Amino acid sequence: MKKNYLLGMALMASLSFYSCDKEVVYVQDGNGVESVADGAQIITLQVENGGDGLATRAGRPLYSAEAKQTIENVKLWICDGDGAGNVKYVKEISDWNTDDVSTVYTTGGHGRQTTIELKDADKLAAGTYKIYAVGYSNSSAYTLTDVTNVAKESTFNENMVLPCSTVGEEIFAGQMELTVEKGKGFKKPVVLNRQVAGAFAYVKDIPFMEGAKYLKLVASAQNQSLVLGNFNSFDLTGNGSGNANVKYVVNGTNGKSGSETYVISTIDLNKWFTAIKDDNGDNLIDAGENWKNPCRPSSSPTAGTYPTFQKGSAFGGEFVIPFAHVDGKQTLTLQLTNAGGKVLRSWKVNLGSTDEQLKQTITCWNSGSTDWSTSLSGELANTYSLVRNHLYGIGTRMNDEANPEKPGVDPDPNPENPNDKPESLNNKQELVLKVNDNWEVIHGMELD
Repeated sequence: MKKNYLLGMALMASLSFYSCDKEVVYVQDGNGVESVADGAQIITLQVENGGDGLATRAGRPLYSAEAKQTIENVKLWICDGDGAGNVKYVKEISDWNTDDVSTVYTTGGHGRQTTIELKDADKLAAGTYKIYAVGYSNSSAYTLTDVTNVAKESTFNENMVLPCSTVGEEIFAGQMELTVEKGKGFKKPVVLNRQVAGAFAYVKDIPFMEGAKYLKLVASAQNQSLVLGNFNSFDLTGNGSGNANVKYVVNGTNGKSGSETYVISTIDLNKWFTAIKDDNGDNLIDAGENWKNPCRPSSSPTAGTYPTFQKGSAFGGEFVIPFAHVDGKQTLTLQLTNAGGKVLRSWKVNLGSTDEQLKQTITCWNSGSTDWSTSLSGELANTYSLVRNHLYGIGTRMNDEANPEKPGVDPDPNPENPNDKPESLNNKQELVLKVNDNWEVIHGMELD
């Protein structure tokens, strides 16, 4: 799971983002920030790294719970603090990940940061303000009109609703409140956190069944728009470790109608195995020399430039727009299907019985009243919500490289690596999900 932070102008408070590696964009909360000259107004934007899209797409693919970021753009707004949303200052930053735009930082968290000083006509008069920031990708799957069109002297909508053409894409956002005193300067951080959830299946020992072609991770619901609001805005210092600042928020809306399940990710087994066969008669798809890494470039790839996996495994995952649980319906299921979609075998994917989420009341966006007034209780091991900045994983995979000390090597499964351990599907009826929040918290999932 992953987390990215944006350390915003000294004006800004913190913004936070996580759940599948921590990817949060934020501005530090003021602790340990150096003093500034009288009257200086400085904002430090910081995107912290806190997490299957195996195909080329607009945002980064999800290969693990690793804390990292690949966003290209960050946009920041300073608005009057009276609730009217009048924009007093706008800053757009492109090519965020290049060294001449932002630099690596390791204080508090780790990620990239840049500093903005307000001077001359841009300086803020005494008063109260709200600062917002959003970090996003080029050619995004989101409709970003509400982000790109908000200019100085226009009105800022605190709860932007962004339609999405996919199940989700990584995006960061955060907010802070600022009080400017006459004759005094400031240096404040704004924290941007990941605004989506993540879900993946990392499995091995796949049953052989005639005609088997896909492993699909399906869900009981799917939202088609993301709401940027009700931010966490904390500097989450551990990737998926959880702390007192963890939130449980469903910031998705515009759900698909109907009673069918919705596919989050699809693993094409023909991309992982040269043939779907069982020559040794153990009722599992042959691995060994029959296995291949579909992410490995075909010609002389540079080690460390592509993800590696345990030999014999298969991986699929995606960033997901958060959604609330559906009473009486299994939230996630892993299905083995043929080319036509017929389910040959399935496994229920459950939260562990001691998972902290089962104790929580979930805050949800209420599209009818356009506010955060809905509270959802009754989270169960098999009927649970996918919440913002939490990563839900079958198996354990903490890094894009199966063994970061040996980049470019697809290792044999023994000895087992506790940080890279695909879940066996042999003779099991239950899958275990792990939710990673620096992602803020990591939840362990079980197969049923």
